[in-house]
Amino acid sequence: VKIALITILLSFYILSDGLNPSFKEIELMPKSISKDYYIWRFIKQKNTTKKKALKAYSWTKRKSYKLQKAIRKKVGYVPNKNSSIKKNPKNFIIYPSVAGAKRYRSLKKLKRLYRKIKKQGKYSDVLQVFTAKNPYKELRKLPIKTQLYILNSINHKYYKRYFNHSLSKKQLEAFSKESTFNRTIFKIITTHKLQKPKKSLIFDSGINSLNFESNFLLAMNAIEFKKINRAINFLSIARTKTKRQSQYDQVDFWLYLLTNYNRFLDRLLKSSQINIYTLKARDILNKPYPKVVTPIFKDREIKDFNITNPIDWENLKITIKKSSKRLNRLAKKYKSAKTLGVYTYIKEKATKYRVPYFPMPYPDAMKKFDIRRQAILYAIARQESRFIPASISTSYALGMMQIMPFLIKHLSKERGAKMDLNQIFDPRVAISYANQHMDYLTSWLYHPLFVAYAYNGGIGFTKKRLKSKHLFKKGKYEPYLSMELIDYKESREYGKKVLANYIIYLNILGVSTKITPLLDILAYPSKTDRFRK
Repeated sequence: VKIALITILLSFYILSDGLNPSFKEIELMPKSISKDYYIWRFIKQKNTTKKKALKAYSWTKRKSYKLQKAIRKKVGYVPNKNSSIKKNPKNFIIYPSVAGAKRYRSLKKLKRLYRKIKKQGKYSDVLQVFTAKNPYKELRKLPIKTQLYILNSINHKYYKRYFNHSLSKKQLEAFSKESTFNRTIFKIITTHKLQKPKKSLIFDSGINSLNFESNFLLAMNAIEFKKINRAINFLSIARTKTKRQSQYDQVDFWLYLLTNYNRFLDRLLKSSQINIYTLKARDILNKPYPKVVTPIFKDREIKDFNITNPIDWENLKITIKKSSKRLNRLAKKYKSAKTLGVYTYIKEKATKYRVPYFPMPYPDAMKKFDIRRQAILYAIARQESRFIPASISTSYALGMMQIMPFLIKHLSKERGAKMDLNQIFDPRVAISYANQHMDYLTSWLYHPLFVAYAYNGGIGFTKKRLKSKHLFKKGKYEPYLSMELIDYKESREYGKKVLANYIIYLNILGVSTKITPLLDILAYPSKTDRFRK
């Protein structure tokens, strides 16, 4: 009873104040990303003492970069992490990307540093490599784990400059036994300029220890080099590495593209998932799109739950986790227009995501926009937060539309308004701000896929990918190959999901739409963006 009372009082405080909870109130919060967010804000306050800042920092669930930056600014350092791994005091630590940059600027200075640390009785595998006449040759002298650490840690620019070499069969065999090779494969295959190591990755393989993503990317790489049989082999292996329906769909779609066997389309028809692969399969077979569930409820008050309070949402997530066998009953409590996102979130879990819910909450805030703008905002919100108004990500993207704090401040400045970050938890405010940002994005990007990339990864990220020489060009397997080779995994998957959502929402809104025309138009830059002709 006491804990419940504390929770209610805490909820009331955040609701009534709308700004920042006190030190004591933060302490009472459940350990969560939301609590971390409030700690981050508490540490950044001018009147927070160093002692209280350090104490609050110790309560965090995830010591993110933002939290570390805030505590360093407040107390002058980042408290040490408790690590069970003992560091060798003789090992001079320098990150490969730092060493690569130092070599690029002045090899003489880097050699001087290496001589200095050796005189001190220390060593550095990284400096051993980057001070060598031939860094790649020196790299191969090191243990396999160290080789992979350096290859995975170096940025693309210095990878191309120093390590753009073919991998030997012996190296590949040794690398394949290490789980970190999965990261190396991702880096090589999604970096077009690394043609020599990319070509090395077209190898014969039976069942291997690599993960789903690596086998799938090895297939995409083989396709780039027109080795279709190798690609089919890697796709077949990839299918054994997953239990996720969406990944089965991904593999089956590509197996269809490479073989033209209709049995793969039949598999896609039977899938319970709605994604770009299953939608395209239905277009090919001239089949209607699956029916989706779009609940509509009247508004009613929900006791002890404030949709704008992240702590209420954290507490509900704890309840959901404990109520796995009673989710349908729990969902009924939230059958209200204002908690529609919460209701469908719980129902999706109850049905194990086999029932496609496409809710459309807060229509009063959306109806002022044209249909396509409504569709993209709904598509993004469904992917970003599942329409949870008080959602907070690990990077502190906030609210239903998951807008970053720096962007909230920028958009507020454009409006000539001052707004506390917590106000973005009001879904109508979030929609308004997201629409404002969308005005900017759509002034440069005309295609929902590219808009999604920019919403997630930034306009600069998207511009760079579009202006590259190898992505979204005309080709036999385009635009699908380009969509699989985006070098930032989160944006790659995000874009595909938002595009599928967009198609469904357009249809719900009364605009009969198929995915095929939107995929075909990606071959014509003048119709998709302002960055290319």
